[in-house]
Amino acid sequence: MIILGRATRRFCRYLSTASESISVFDPTTANVAGGSYSVLIVHPKVRWGSFSPSVLKNADRQLEEAVTLVNTLPYMVAVDSLVVPVDYNTKRKGLWPRGRTEKLLERREQVRATALMINVEMLSPMQQEELYRTFGVPVFDRYNIVMSIFKAYAKTEEARLQIALAELPYIRNRLNMITSKRTQSPPSVFHVQQTFADHEGTDLHESLRKREQELRKRLKECVEKGEEECAQTTSGAALVAVVGYTNAGKTSLVKKLTGAESLQPQDRLFATLDTTRHQARLPSGRSVVFADTIGFLSDLPTNLIAAFQATLSHVKFANVIVHLRDVSHADWRAQDEDVVATLKRIGISEKASVVTVDNKIDKDGAAEISETDNDLRVSCANGEGLEQFIRIIDEKVLEATKCKKIKVKLKADSPLIEYLYREKLVNIEPEVDEDSLTFEIYVDEAQLSRFRAKFNQLKAKNDLS
Repeated sequence: MIILGRATRRFCRYLSTASESISVFDPTTANVAGGSYSVLIVHPKVRWGSFSPSVLKNADRQLEEAVTLVNTLPYMVAVDSLVVPVDYNTKRKGLWPRGRTEKLLERREQVRATALMINVEMLSPMQQEELYRTFGVPVFDRYNIVMSIFKAYAKTEEARLQIALAELPYIRNRLNMITSKRTQSPPSVFHVQQTFADHEGTDLHESLRKREQELRKRLKECVEKGEEECAQTTSGAALVAVVGYTNAGKTSLVKKLTGAESLQPQDRLFATLDTTRHQARLPSGRSVVFADTIGFLSDLPTNLIAAFQATLSHVKFANVIVHLRDVSHADWRAQDEDVVATLKRIGISEKASVVTVDNKIDKDGAAEISETDNDLRVSCANGEGLEQFIRIIDEKVLEATKCKKIKVKLKADSPLIEYLYREKLVNIEPEVDEDSLTFEIYVDEAQLSRFRAKFNQLKAKNDLS
């Protein structure tokens, strides 16, 4: 058993009033006037070097996205925002030299900000400590803000478990900092809360390890239950996963295609946190399940993506992937780059069947065909282009599932006719020729095998006419 140092014991006593769950600091519990944060948002723009951003990324638009992220939370409001250049990278302890830091401090005081948001993927514990010392207010990064959005809007147990799992590496990082002799900083800088029955002499790392095991076990049970329920309702159907940058219109597209009344599209970042599945039938007669997935975002930490593997498994195992792009967004090229990179990070092969679709073409400022180099363009708002999209998806699904078009000629009283309708293989009414009917159907290898087995079974009983 590890005996904790003085700083850690103080930290534990501070945490003793927290809830029983282990989680990243929840801003809603903070003692802030009015119950909300007034946030100064700063985007550190790397001016040169190997860590400089892609040429497709515009610093002003990255700042706009950070403002939108902050304002998505009901208890946060962005009161000011600005781009501040940094040299070479964002790894420096204080991020900026003294002169720029002093100007930022003056800006924070002018706008009376009660919190600071640094628009980077994740601040190191040392950086967070240093910024807290300098500005005297809570300091958040993209990870903090995105996780808070997830927690605020998660609806299912699966999503909540994945969020809790994604928090653990962040907490573990800060515990390493706390138990080090190098720091005597106030505990509030770490934005972490946890309760243990007996803090004195408790190995916090061991508690986190046990917590992780428990979460993974519960998540596995939850996923298995969901997959079992899904298999019962979507047996034999092809899987089409709809992916894209957050707020690209994925939910609206799936609702248009399936008519699912349960889907309620919202003009908000991360409106979908839980993968939902919705069944439909393609023109070929193939049954298909469209999976509406969580939106991607620029600069998401690796461990956050890893924690959502259960949700993203629908993408990995999909027969066809639809990449939906919002071409009315000024930064659609950079968003496209981020989505492609994220697909690669979760293990999607370049050989995967991916259909890129440009959405929101009805909006002012939507990129023209010559700009996007893509003629598959739709509007989920007015339905434009959806017929062509459905035809292409049908072709891709047939190709991915190795379906064959076959003709079956049966006597009018053949029991196989009832079988074809019962298995929902008939999409086009058969041709009638005197006392026989000719069906044109699409079947995959499994369906063809079952049909042949049924044929042979009836033939053995002399039940075919």
